[in-house]
Amino acid sequence: MTGKAKQRMVGILAALIAATTPISARSDNRHREPARDRDIAALQSEIAEQRELILKLTEMEGLHYEYLLKLIHNVGRSGSASLPPPPPGLVPTPSAPLAPSHPSAANSSGLGLNKETSAPIVVPTGVISGRVEIHGGGSGPAFVYVDNLKAPSPRGQSAEIAQKDRAFVPTALVVQKGTRVVFPNLDALFHNVFSPSPSHPFDLGAYRQGDPPRSVVLDTPGVVEVYCNMHAKMRASILVVPNRFFVRVGADGTFRLENVPVGSRRLVAWAPDARPATTTVELTAHGAETTLTLQTEAPAAHNNKLGKPYSQY
Repeated sequence: MTGKAKQRMVGILAALIAATTPISARSDNRHREPARDRDIAALQSEIAEQRELILKLTEMEGLHYEYLLKLIHNVGRSGSASLPPPPPGLVPTPSAPLAPSHPSAANSSGLGLNKETSAPIVVPTGVISGRVEIHGGGSGPAFVYVDNLKAPSPRGQSAEIAQKDRAFVPTALVVQKGTRVVFPNLDALFHNVFSPSPSHPFDLGAYRQGDPPRSVVLDTPGVVEVYCNMHAKMRASILVVPNRFFVRVGADGTFRLENVPVGSRRLVAWAPDARPATTTVELTAHGAETTLTLQTEAPAAHNNKLGKPYSQY
């Protein structure tokens, strides 16, 4: 190849390189632009979510601030830390279970935290009120509770049923699951507290006045019938409920359950020696009302802890 031919070939190659380089650069730019647009859109979406979260947290902080002002006002006026009721929609105090942010979630759990921020979730609540009618001549106390809300077991919570004058005092008790029930003996004679109930059978053995009181932790919802192995007439009933939403029915037959998370709520009315009554209400922030009817029954006979008839003592 002559020198002129070589020069001509080099010139052609240089022209080709110069012609193709801008095209490649323009192609890279066209590929980068969609990716950059996607990044910008994702960033804008994230900024919008953060802005919404900040607004919610600001609103929650305002509710807490108003709550603290009421508490300070009460302390200054009465000299004691009388806790005012939480403002509507504010999460209850730490001793109470938290509630989920969506009514359908509240139907099954009744508590929760924001998974992204670990902040308590605020939900609307309402009041369930109504009346319980008792047929059949029952004279014992009646209670109403929400059955379809779950909650963690309370820590360190306890209740007491005393043994006094050969009787249990009180004869009816309602506790949240996980509560320790203590049975002090105030009589000079021996008692032996036990329960054959399938939900939580136990036997505390024999002890008398002056002995350390014995206790049992009830962690399974249901009715626990309590007897004394030495005295057939001693009897008490304990209702173990799944959450803190329960109340004793008033002497006039009315009841009022406050700060219940809104949603479809299953209510149960219960009294010793009566068939439980159940109903479902659709609770909104405006509240709900209902009436339940209990039918009393004669108490069933029972044997001692060995399953045999009682002997004289």
